[in-house]
Amino acid sequence: MNAERPRVAPEAVVAAVLAAAVVALLGGAWARGLSVFWGDLTYLHHGWRAAPAMVVAAGRSPLWEPSLYFGMPMAASMQGGLFYPPTILYYLFGFATATALFQALHLIVAGWLCALWLRACRFSWGASLGGAMLFAFGGVMIARLPFLNHLAALTWAPALALFFRRPVPLALALASMVLAGYPLFIPGCAAAAWAVAYAARTGRWSWSGSARDWGAAILLSGILAAPQLLPGLELASLSRRAAGVGVGEALTWGFSPADLLQWIGPLAVGLKDFHPAVDWALCVYLGLAGAASAAYGAWALPRRRALVLAAFTLFVVVLSLGSSTALSSALWTAQASPLRFVRYPGNLAYMALLPLAALAAAGFSGRRSGPALVLLAALELLVLGRSATPLARRGLFTAAGPLVWDLQQKQDGARYLISPKALQASEGANIFDWKQRLYGVTNAPYRLRAAANFGEPLVPAASYAAMDALLSLPGADAAAAWMPWIGAARLLTPEPVRSPRLTPEPRFLWDLSRVQGPVSLAYRLTPQDGAALPAAWPPAPPDAARVPLEVRREREDRFEISGEGAGWAYVAEPRFPGWTTVLSVAGRERIVVPAPALGAFQKVETPAGPWTLRWRYEPGPWRLGLLLAVLSWIMLAWSWYHRAVATGET
Repeated sequence: MNAERPRVAPEAVVAAVLAAAVVALLGGAWARGLSVFWGDLTYLHHGWRAAPAMVVAAGRSPLWEPSLYFGMPMAASMQGGLFYPPTILYYLFGFATATALFQALHLIVAGWLCALWLRACRFSWGASLGGAMLFAFGGVMIARLPFLNHLAALTWAPALALFFRRPVPLALALASMVLAGYPLFIPGCAAAAWAVAYAARTGRWSWSGSARDWGAAILLSGILAAPQLLPGLELASLSRRAAGVGVGEALTWGFSPADLLQWIGPLAVGLKDFHPAVDWALCVYLGLAGAASAAYGAWALPRRRALVLAAFTLFVVVLSLGSSTALSSALWTAQASPLRFVRYPGNLAYMALLPLAALAAAGFSGRRSGPALVLLAALELLVLGRSATPLARRGLFTAAGPLVWDLQQKQDGARYLISPKALQASEGANIFDWKQRLYGVTNAPYRLRAAANFGEPLVPAASYAAMDALLSLPGADAAAAWMPWIGAARLLTPEPVRSPRLTPEPRFLWDLSRVQGPVSLAYRLTPQDGAALPAAWPPAPPDAARVPLEVRREREDRFEISGEGAGWAYVAEPRFPGWTTVLSVAGRERIVVPAPALGAFQKVETPAGPWTLRWRYEPGPWRLGLLLAVLSWIMLAWSWYHRAVATGET
């Protein structure tokens, strides 16, 4: 008698199919030594992932990043996903390998969670797999491959619907979205989860019960994600984004009515108008087969369910139109609109993913041609996904380039300043040339200190104002007058500049000029000059004699200076909560509070005789958040254990 073969769980089959789809999408490129690149992945996420990995590898907590925006709280930066568990891949592998694994993992998990949710909605496994393919491999997720925090946050959106009335797993999903690095997606994903849950209801709907479950889950998720959430909220409250986004910036990259054909894909808009790498906000395709299945699902579903899903999808479409219609423009420009905290109308397309996946699953269900349609939709999505994904040799992320090598030899701890014209000149001789020009935060892995970066939305307001003032100066000569005060020794420009304050140097991708005279991050000032140094950024640089002081930095979150004589020590390091300053005189130490200077920086009055000033960064919100998270995990483990004992599972 033959033993019965063990049955393979359908969940495992779905996971295997999704894994095979990921290999088909990205595996061939990886085998040829290629890696996904472009946009934020190249000039933001590389820096925010590689730099903390270097600090962790050295055995230190990645709390402060001195290379960026004059200095930034690394633990508070959301984009890097510092405490997100899959970020450990960047501590174990090189950036290109870790990114490939990170992207593959999230595409599989996103599709798998979506399939589980659709199956819980009583669709067949085949139809659930079809809807999951549209969710995980449609244009919205493919366009997010270079946006690692977007990709990771959206991965958990189906879990909000799957665990809608289960507070603990729901809290874990919400915490994962916070830790992933883009919590701004949570309200939209939550709204979509409520819409699809309401559409799928089979019995009496309890608004109060659902609200209680979600309230408990939100509270627990906040505690679980506290090491990221508390420092992030502190930084957000002190950043230029505390009051929201300006209307002009918010309404960039919206849809026009004609752009709505992008939901179908290049077969609808034409291949010549399909530019997903450039117009990433419009990369929302479902494919012809997927869009047709979603449309059929809207007709085949019971009217109540179809109306709810269609109405929510239509609402998202209206929001995505931004300023292109009167109705959508009114929603975005209303005085009390929460949309003032959102950038880009097209970026809200993710909110339609869950209802569209449900509609597509309904379109795949109950039809003899359903399996064939699922296969056709999957093949179409994989072909489109491959064509929508820019690739480059993996060495792109490890080749420092001649500019970096030159600055590493010459800078000696000083900053460099890149001109606003250089920021706008994005055309290079090739991909490697473009990558190596120190755009965004690409300087961080090389420990080159920049006086101005771009791309990070959460920057301390004082630092951003100082950078804005620098980049608004009328020319190189005006910038050179300020450079010693911001600790910048070199100016990078697209063309040669003439200034009696600057000495030209050999060109490396940009024209390099060195400011004349000694440059340091700290200076000793006379009692009169130090007292007169203004707290705010003045119209012109101060006319004060400066004696350079050596800044000794043993690690990212600590530095010290020493000097002699009564006066003031001016330090071109940003003032930010969490820094403690200690003055040491004749072996006696006391804590001092630096005074603001030149907007973003600080000054400390010094006594007669030899003295030493030491700075140490120990952020309170991070320590409190870590304590809360550890205690919450202990309580969850204790609760799980006792529940398991009570039910006899141990």
